[in-house]
Amino acid sequence: MSRSPDAMGDSRGRRGSAPAVPATDESAPHETVRTVTLELHGLEATRRAGLALGRALPPRAIVLCAGGLGAGKTTLIKAVCEALGIAPHLVISPTYTLVNVYPGPPCVYHVDLFRLEAPEALLQLDPADWVNPDGITLIEWPEAARPLLAGQALLELELAPLPGREAERPQARALTARAADPAYAGALAALRALPAPSQAEP
Repeated sequence: MSRSPDAMGDSRGRRGSAPAVPATDESAPHETVRTVTLELHGLEATRRAGLALGRALPPRAIVLCAGGLGAGKTTLIKAVCEALGIAPHLVISPTYTLVNVYPGPPCVYHVDLFRLEAPEALLQLDPADWVNPDGITLIEWPEAARPLLAGQALLELELAPLPGREAERPQARALTARAADPAYAGALAALRALPAPSQAEP
C-alpha cells in the first residue's frame, strides 16, 4: 500500500502537529550516543546487516537511513523488512508516493523523502501518515524529517563508500549506526556481533 503526499493531506485534513511517537525524556540526564561502524564488502553483507537489525529493533522504532544515490539504503531496508516477515519483492522505495505501508505484524512504514526539499512540506501532512504510531518507521533520505523528530528515540544509519576502495570494491560500504536511546542497545549489539568481512567475499 502506498500513499501520496496529496492524498494524505486531503484525506486527513490535519496539519502542522509534531509526530505522535514515543519521545525520549528530555528531563532525564543526557545520554551518550553509542556508535557502531562496520565494513560491508558487498550486497550480501549489506543484507546480513539488515537482517540483524530487523530482528533486534524495538516495537516502535524510528530508523533514519542516510546515504548518497546508490549507497545501498533500499537493499538494507529490504533486509530489515525481510527479518520482520515482509517479502523482499514487496519492498520498493516510495520515491513518488512518499510512504509505503507494509502490513504486519509488525506494520512497517517505509518513507522516502528524496523529493522533499524542506521540512515544511511534511507539516502539510498528518504526522501519523508518515511516522507509524503503532509499528516501525524506516526513513530514506531523512534530512527533511530531522527537525520534526527532535526529541524522539531514533536509530540513525549512514551508508557511504569505503574510502580508497571504490575501484577495488565498488559495492563495498561503511555502515555507521548511532543511537542514544537505550531502546536501541539490542540493535547496536546485533550489528557489533556480526562476523568480520572476509577478503574473499563478493
